[in-house]
Amino acid sequence: MAHASDHRHTVLLVDDNDDLREAFVLLAAAMELDAVAYGNAPDALDALRGGLRPCLILLDLAMPEMDGFAFRREQLKDPELACIPVAVVSGVGTLVESEARSLGLTTFLRKPVDISELRRLFAHHCGTDSPPRS
Repeated sequence: MAHASDHRHTVLLVDDNDDLREAFVLLAAAMELDAVAYGNAPDALDALRGGLRPCLILLDLAMPEMDGFAFRREQLKDPELACIPVAVVSGVGTLVESEARSLGLTTFLRKPVDISELRRLFAHHCGTDSPPRS
């Protein structure tokens, strides 16, 4: 039987950039978080619909097949998923940022992402102030 102290917080990254996904997983591990990363939105939605419940979703907006806006609209349609906080990680401009905020995406991180800002975001949503391991 798992104890409450055994709980591992999970963060989800949805981004088509391989290098960003790899760096994300390494940072999450350094903060003793589990990381799940998908290179496309449909696979990430399938994982969420299959029971994945991260503390936070980091979402790129500009992806092929299904962009971040379509992902968020689908997420909001499902009451089980709608409450999962989503932060945008994108290199797009302020007009797109305004549209993203209209979908409830209140945190907007510009690429390249500042690592200390990402750490603060993880700590806030995952309830951990763990410094990264060396």
